[in-house]
Amino acid sequence: MIRWSSVAIQWALMVLISAFLFAEFFRLNEHLFGFLQHNHDINWIFLPAGFRVLLVLVLGVPGALGIGAASLWLNIERLDNTTLPFILATGLASGFGPWCVKHFMQKRGLLSPDLTDISSSSLLQFVLLYAAFNAICHQLIFWGFSPESSRPWLDVWPMFVGDLVGALAVLYTFKLRLPWLRGLFQSRA
Repeated sequence: MIRWSSVAIQWALMVLISAFLFAEFFRLNEHLFGFLQHNHDINWIFLPAGFRVLLVLVLGVPGALGIGAASLWLNIERLDNTTLPFILATGLASGFGPWCVKHFMQKRGLLSPDLTDISSSSLLQFVLLYAAFNAICHQLIFWGFSPESSRPWLDVWPMFVGDLVGALAVLYTFKLRLPWLRGLFQSRA
């Protein structure tokens, strides 16, 4: 019983931390790149896409759940009985889109479950698949909930580009900062 509660507490903490970090990264992106919005839900540069990739690659399902929870939190002011299914669907797509790509790549042997063999090539493949999958899923959701106002063939491209650029920017920033972080942790040890 104690083991189960320990795991539940760890998962809850990972979900909460993921939700907080994703929501704050979302707000930072609006502050930095709000002027580059294609429309309300689509950015030409979307840094939280990179954070989605990191959270799901490192934390898996708890990261995906945290992203979904953050999506709900960020849309709380739009929440009513008619928008709840839409917000839930986009939250699930946001969190579990990268998880589905991770699972797909692991099943095909392109990504190891423990990420020990991750290379620049496999990371680029992941980001490309994730950006395409995410853009298509979101556009299908937008079209499914409001076909009269959605423009999936026009809006899929800015979302794909925004997710791709945002993910690559975040991942390469982390990659460049990794030696500095290692040095910081080694100096404290």
